Amino acid sequence: MDLQVRQHRWCGTPVDRGGWIDEMSKIGLSCRFSSSSSGQSTAAHRRVGEVLIGRFELAGQTISPILHSAGHGAGEEIRLLIIRSGSMSIERKGDALQAHAGDLILTDPSFHFIESFREPTQLSLVRMPKSSLHDRGFASRVHRAFEPVPMGADVTAVREFVLNLTGHMGQASDSLLARMSAQCLDLMDVIVGKHGLGASRRSGPTIVLLAKQAIARRIGDASLDVSAVAAAINVSTSRLSRALKAEGLSAMRYAYALRIAHAGRLLSDTPDLMIREVAERCGFLSAAHFSRVFKAHHGMTPRDFALHRASRSKTDC
Repeated sequence: MDLQVRQHRWCGTPVDRGGWIDEMSKIGLSCRFSSSSSGQSTAAHRRVGEVLIGRFELAGQTISPILHSAGHGAGEEIRLLIIRSGSMSIERKGDALQAHAGDLILTDPSFHFIESFREPTQLSLVRMPKSSLHDRGFASRVHRAFEPVPMGADVTAVREFVLNLTGHMGQASDSLLARMSAQCLDLMDVIVGKHGLGASRRSGPTIVLLAKQAIARRIGDASLDVSAVAAAINVSTSRLSRALKAEGLSAMRYAYALRIAHAGRLLSDTPDLMIREVAERCGFLSAAHFSRVFKAHHGMTPRDFALHRASRSKTDC
């Protein structure tokens, strides 16, 4: 195997420059190497749920989106890049951006632009369908080919989440990565919201969907209330209440229904759990309060419910 073949690895497989360029084209990217390039490039990517995630180390090359390329969906996605080390530049018709370690960049491949990697640069990538962002009521495109994401405490937290997601793509199960990728999409309002997304553009059904997701994520939080749910999805409490009321719902009634359902699953799957522990996991302030609410819903105490499910399981066997 010659030096050129050993130089690059695509998803663990050694490839030469021609092989690397071919693999890049399969994910909708056109790649060119500089004549002086001698560094190693590596790539690993994986589709999980609605998104494609990847980790790359690039050097001595330029990359551009392949526009209107069959099967790639160019123009139908937003790409989030996180620079882990090194630096890169992006240019489009004289508009240029230099990015360094720690920076986040949104790109829209419906535009043509050129990304240059002169020094060895490590980055994480999340490719998100515009339809998935739209369904969540988020902005589905940036104002130009690329946008730097202004940093702040919330953006930093989302960056760490994305780095964790891409860092575990080779070890974690598909099911867990799919759940994490869905959470990643839910968090994208923190990123795309920096580019003019107004919460007023969200429809009532979208607000209800986001509220349900926010409640599900905090099912074990006994302090959860309507104002906390509204803050989590960046709408006013009055707007949230109106959207829920239009569908015959209230935030806290929905939260209690989720908590009771979750408690039932815990009692069925792990009957040896103490009632106090089930109550804590499901966001109830006390075991006594949990027992009263559970009995009112199921017609039996949590302990009787667990024993009943256990006896049924033995009978089924």
